[in-house]
Amino acid sequence: MRHDHDHDPTAAAPRGGLMNRFTARAAAAVLGALGLTAGLLGAAAPAQADTSAVELPPLVAAGPNYQQDLQAEVNYWTLATMAAAGLNDDGTDAFAAQTGWDNLSAPWPGGQGLVSRTAGKLFMRVKDLDSGAVTSDACSADVVTSANQSVVLTAGHCLAVNVPFAGALGVHDLHYIATNVVFVPGYNGADLPRGTTSTALPGKDIAPYGVWGVTRSWITNTWSNSADWALGRDMAALLVANPTDPRPIAEVTGAQQVAFNQPQNQYDYMFGYPQTNERNWYWPNNNNGTAASNGAPQALWRGFDGRSMMVTQGQSHADPVLPFDVLDSAQAPGCSGGPWLQNFDPATGAGVQTAVNSRYNDPNRGISLLAWLGWLQGPQMEATHFGDEELAVYQAAQSASR
Repeated sequence: MRHDHDHDPTAAAPRGGLMNRFTARAAAAVLGALGLTAGLLGAAAPAQADTSAVELPPLVAAGPNYQQDLQAEVNYWTLATMAAAGLNDDGTDAFAAQTGWDNLSAPWPGGQGLVSRTAGKLFMRVKDLDSGAVTSDACSADVVTSANQSVVLTAGHCLAVNVPFAGALGVHDLHYIATNVVFVPGYNGADLPRGTTSTALPGKDIAPYGVWGVTRSWITNTWSNSADWALGRDMAALLVANPTDPRPIAEVTGAQQVAFNQPQNQYDYMFGYPQTNERNWYWPNNNNGTAASNGAPQALWRGFDGRSMMVTQGQSHADPVLPFDVLDSAQAPGCSGGPWLQNFDPATGAGVQTAVNSRYNDPNRGISLLAWLGWLQGPQMEATHFGDEELAVYQAAQSASR
């Protein structure tokens, strides 16, 4: 596998997850095209949906160069490249609302329970398949129990995005695929200097359980055909390995239980690393100085910087159209791919993962074609609820080898 190490890691501002690359202007243009062509949202799913998993091109191919390529994948992520990809681009530190942190979002205590080891930050190099440009991004992910003890779950859009009609409309930032991905369980960015140019690799303070290269990845059949949120199923499973530790990741961090086709409308805990305030519903600049512009009360305004894992908790409900769980949340892009846990015990940090964070929801848009724009920004988060397609992806990953 060839690794692109020549790109300046500070040249492109980090965006905190591929879903943040879609601007409102581009959304309006694409949405118009969708309307003229009957719209993907109006397309009914086939009666007998294909639930087979789709494997993306390997990030570290098996063969004589496997160990060398795995080490190169991990070595790309220095303090400088992690800071460029994993911190916000507005230069501010995270701050709580006037009323303090709350169930909408709050820092999870470092080192508390299983989730502080299984959940972590995903760093990606992503290639624009239209222009060839390569930039960096960050998402969230979680280690789950598996036969090979090497499976991490995240959102499909952290690996691939392909919004239809973008090329015809002259929009060239909507067709991406990941080319280098690493996972840092228990990531702690408190000591990561903003704007650093250091080529040192992260130490135990930032990566307490090491940096794990993603070697193989699978997405749902639906996401492989409609990687644009129009039909949902935004989930991926990753196979990870550490070039300096022969143990599988679950032996190092532990793993969360995972379940499929579970009841919806449950009390959920959502974990992630929010970082990009540009589309943070509760960011002061998005309210134009008043609560009237998007309805976020000033006392609840807050900001994120990508350094710390946040938790949102509350009663979720099922999306009326797509296979999503919906939860009131004040997190920002960067939390994409983070786990949603049911039956969660805050004392032990253990639960059952039943979904991955996917997108925003704006309930004021109702159920219509315009509702598709709600994923750009909203006071709610939606997670891909694990069903048969997600089960197929998980099974493909847990039965795989390097």
